Formats: sequence, structure tokens, C-alpha cells
Amino acid sequence: MKQVLVILRGAPSSGKSTLAKNLRDYNKRIVWLKVDNFKPFFSDNTNIIVDDVNKTAINSLSYLLDQGFSVIMEGIFQNPQYIQNAIDIAKQKNIPSFAYQLGCSLRTLQERDKIREGVKEGCRKLLGDEVIERLYKVIENNPFKNIVKLNTEQKSFDECLIIIKRNFDYGLQNKN
Repeated sequence: MKQVLVILRGAPSSGKSTLAKNLRDYNKRIVWLKVDNFKPFFSDNTNIIVDDVNKTAINSLSYLLDQGFSVIMEGIFQNPQYIQNAIDIAKQKNIPSFAYQLGCSLRTLQERDKIREGVKEGCRKLLGDEVIERLYKVIENNPFKNIVKLNTEQKSFDECLIIIKRNFDYGLQNKN
């Protein structure tokens, strides 16, 4: 399969991780790069580490692409320049890239936050309505051009999965 980069951008609880988790497939060399996983390396104060987290994720992306993996990179991307940086890296390596912005209403995001995987079990803290609203507004006020918008409130999980999986089919059709 030819490599591809798929970027999933969205507010917390928009469905990024759920989709990425279901798209990864090690046997097909498709890996999930979750930008938020780099936060604990730096600090619990996420406001001061956002740039370092994104730069580390970008470096990891380059490594994964060099190793022959297709990558599903997901994050909030408060600064959309990091989306462009990821696309530029893929372009330098002649790897096609596709970017999606997952979204839904603020109210739905806030409701989903309360029932996210791990919350009931005590493994994950609620982000809270204020944090969700702040990040929702950051994304809305910092658009990225040429991004495909997927409304995860209007489309089912399976519909979103099918739409995004087409990018990996693209890689199969355009095999060298």
C-alpha cells in the first residue's frame, strides 16, 4: 500500500481518537499519532507546552513516514500552522495528505465529555464545560483552509469511518 497521511482536527470529544483508533492497523502499516500523548512529557500545564507538544509530534510524524508507515495524526491543533507543517513534511516525501476537521455543536461536545471512555471508570478526568468551550472557540477562530469538515453529530460513526477510509483506498489505487 502506498503511504498516506490523514490529519484529524477537532475539539475534545469530537470523535478524533475514536476514529483514529478504529483506522489504525499495524498489519497494513497504518499507525495512530495522537498529539495529546506528548503532553505528559513536558508538564501538566498544557497552556505553556502546546508548541513543544506539536513540534515533538511533527518530528515523530517525520520518523514514522520515513519508516514506511501511513499515519493518522490527530489533535486539536490550536495553531493550524502545525497542520500545514505536517502536510509539508508529507509533500516533501511525496506522500499524499488529507485533512479533516471533526465538529459538532458545543453542547454535544460538552455532553460527550461527561461520558467519554474512562470517565466513569475514573481513569480520565472530565475536561469540563469551560475547557471544551475555550478549545471549541479556538478551533472556530483559527480555521485551516482546504480542510474537509465532518460533522460527527450529523453523520454516524460508520459514515465518518467510511469517508476517511477512502484515503487509504487511494493509497492502494495509486500504488507504485
